[in-house]
Amino acid sequence: MIRVLARAMSSLAISAFLGSVVVFLLLRMLKGDVATVILGQTATRESLEALRDEMGLDAPLVQQYWNWISGVFRGDMGTSYAAEFDIAHEIWTRVPLTFTLAISSLILSAIVSLVIGTFSAIHAKDWRGTWVDVLSQIGIAVPSFWLGLLMVTLFAVELGWLPAGGYVPLTEDLGEGLKSLTMPVLALSIPLSAVLVRYVRSGMLEVLDEDFIRTAQAKGLTLTRAAWRHGVRNASIPLVTVTILQLGSLLAGAVVIENVFTLPGLGRMLVVAVGGREALSVQSLTLVLMLMILTLNFLMDIAYGLLDPRIRSSGGSAPIT
Repeated sequence: MIRVLARAMSSLAISAFLGSVVVFLLLRMLKGDVATVILGQTATRESLEALRDEMGLDAPLVQQYWNWISGVFRGDMGTSYAAEFDIAHEIWTRVPLTFTLAISSLILSAIVSLVIGTFSAIHAKDWRGTWVDVLSQIGIAVPSFWLGLLMVTLFAVELGWLPAGGYVPLTEDLGEGLKSLTMPVLALSIPLSAVLVRYVRSGMLEVLDEDFIRTAQAKGLTLTRAAWRHGVRNASIPLVTVTILQLGSLLAGAVVIENVFTLPGLGRMLVVAVGGREALSVQSLTLVLMLMILTLNFLMDIAYGLLDPRIRSSGGSAPIT
């Protein structure tokens, strides 16, 4: 398990470095330069030169990168040019909400897909399994933002059960905080669960053909009990695999959902920063979102090692199945 942890941490560090370089260079590849992006094409030459001097944009790219990334490590990401707020402070105050939204959606999707996918595999040859397949196809086709708008119309406007938008911190009022997160979490979880259900079903169908399941049945267990008692752990491995691949889409969906429900998270801040041409804010926000994805990937790698002993014994390399 120590080797798995060391491998995952090395991968996290290398990916974070390469990702930060890509984020930094992409902004420099835009039309014009960072100063032009911030001030616009109509800015005067004098104002552009003044901003370049203020932000150190006349220095070599290597020096600019070092100034930025070393500032990130110190907790100093600069100051917003237009709104004049401290970027690092603004980001860190919004990270908990976005992270809570992503993790809650991920956990809920994993639990729901494991239960429904296992149920579908057990009843694969009757109408119950067919209906699960149909519903999962519909869930895959529904965009999270459209689902969010439908929920607002039904649960907030028509029924008045939940707030249409806004956020109450859980530390201030747990009940109202949970209410404000319910629809956003569901809007993200339902499409993701629909994707994961199909992989759990496929994995469980393979597990149900294994000898240990037949042995459990020979000892008197029903297929359902054998599946839940002995098959779920093995069927969880493809679930972890696909969940890792869906992390980027999940956070991208969180960016959209935060704007649908006017949640003050990183997604909302990113949209406002893009609209306000806050290049430095966009650069730092993109880095933070990337680090969140890499951190979740790191946690999933550790989950791999805990679920599958073969990965621990091979030093961290997932077996080919």
